This record gives sequence, structure tokens and C-alpha cells, in this order.
Amino acid sequence: MVAAGVVLLGTGLGACGSSGGSPGAASTVRADVPADARTQQIAEVEFARQCSVGTQSFPKEADIDADLAKRLATAGVSHLEWKQWHDSLAVSPQLVTQFAEVGKHGCQKT
Repeated sequence: MVAAGVVLLGTGLGACGSSGGSPGAASTVRADVPADARTQQIAEVEFARQCSVGTQSFPKEADIDADLAKRLATAGVSHLEWKQWHDSLAVSPQLVTQFAEVGKHGCQKT
């Protein structure tokens, strides 16, 4: 199950871009991002979001963004923090390990 969560996230990296952003924006992708309590919180939000993909339907693409924004706001995480974490996950072994640990028990059935 852990591999499935990591694979799901990996497929989303292309959509968000691993070093994209607006022209002239500094890249926030770093391989040395330490796994800490804050990245743990972000990983938990992202894993819960991925687990809900099969049970939610979004009539418009904007609804996907709204769902993410709601989840982040509820957790007290800014979109910028999530994006930096998400982009750094592509190159940070510590974040990958932490994310795998968050998902090791798989998605909870509701």
C-alpha cells in the first residue's frame, strides 16, 4: 500500500511541476529538506487527500483545487508550504521515507 501512495504522488508531480512556478521565481526544490513535525503534518494531509481520490467526484477541475485548499486550511498549512514540500519530495530521500511511513498502514476505510 505504501508504494501505491508514493506512486500516486509521483504521478501528480508532473502536473504541479518539480521546479516550475512563475517566470523568475526561485526554485524551492531541495534534496536536503529535513523531515520534521511540519513535513509530517503536510504528509498526513497529502496522504489523506490521496486516499479520498477514489471516493470523491469533482465536476470541475477548480473543485479539486478547492478541496486541496480546504484541507490545507483545516490543517493550518499554506499552499506555498504544501507546494514546496510536494516539489521537494521528488528529490528528498528524507521526505520520501517520511511520506512512506505515513502511508504504511494504507488508507483507512470509512
